[in-house]
Amino acid sequence: MHSTEAVQMVDFERRRYRHGGGPADDIRTEFGLPATTFFRRLEDLLETDPPDTITQSEASEMLRVCRRRL
Repeated sequence: MHSTEAVQMVDFERRRYRHGGGPADDIRTEFGLPATTFFRRLEDLLETDPPDTITQSEASEMLRVCRRRL
């Protein structure tokens, strides 16, 4: 089971990954994290335990965004 924050992070990025990920200011406002920390945590989640709410294709695309932003 994923934490509430993990679910929120995936939902946030699911809405934005097609546009290169969420803006750093939005990430800081919503999660209280620098963008680098957000994308590192999201990358770890997607690599180790991707949620069932996204397709493998979405997870792969989100990982590409994470890696570009790190």
